[in-house]
Amino acid sequence: MPKIPDRYSRFVVLRDVGPKGFQKIRNAKVAVIGIGGLGSISSTKLVTLGIGSLRMIDPDTVDATNLQRQFLYREKDVGNPKVHLAARRLQPLNPNVKIEPIKQQLTADTVDELIKGVEVVVDGLDRFAPRYLLNQACCRQGIPYVFAGALGATGNISTILPGKTACLECIYGGVDDAQQPTCETIGVYPTLLGVVANIQVHEALHLILGLPPRLAGHILFIDLNELRFDQFPIARHDDCPVCGDCQAPK
Repeated sequence: MPKIPDRYSRFVVLRDVGPKGFQKIRNAKVAVIGIGGLGSISSTKLVTLGIGSLRMIDPDTVDATNLQRQFLYREKDVGNPKVHLAARRLQPLNPNVKIEPIKQQLTADTVDELIKGVEVVVDGLDRFAPRYLLNQACCRQGIPYVFAGALGATGNISTILPGKTACLECIYGGVDDAQQPTCETIGVYPTLLGVVANIQVHEALHLILGLPPRLAGHILFIDLNELRFDQFPIARHDDCPVCGDCQAPK
């Protein structure tokens, strides 16, 4: 086994990682969908961890309203594509990581190709319509999906294992985005985004290492104002139109 660079010395020494675990991380391919408040943080953590390949997907350009919480972008970046800017900022953090920026809308026609070949999908989206498409595609391809949402001072996270745990449709079926509050209407604490995204990455790391993810079959609710972390079990719906046909992860 080749010598592990010193930059990872405080990581590889962890009992759950070690040289063999680190090699799994170096071989892993992860997709982050949405490089905004959550995705900026999760992408950065994955790069510094030394993930082998990171696919970043986002169709948007930087808006001035993003700058307060999406730290990969600068004032001069307003109007430019997020994924290309994010890749340019992240690559110097770890030149050994292959970063694949894709500026494309996640639709029913594109979703399967966008996540094809990855080991884990990390959710950085802010609407349920594309999340439902992502959930369906992950089920079809047997790819674990680390779902998360954050709004105001509250967040929620769940790790979805196709064919084994409840899927997003089981948990939050039928949500109409038009009826939901948004960051534009009620805001979001940047501090909350850090908490949620770091837990997402830790769940993804467990999946890569072959360790049981703590939030598989569970959902974690976070209230940062109250400093409350409440975890609840969730069960698959026998009549779920999505996960009834899910493939188990390979």
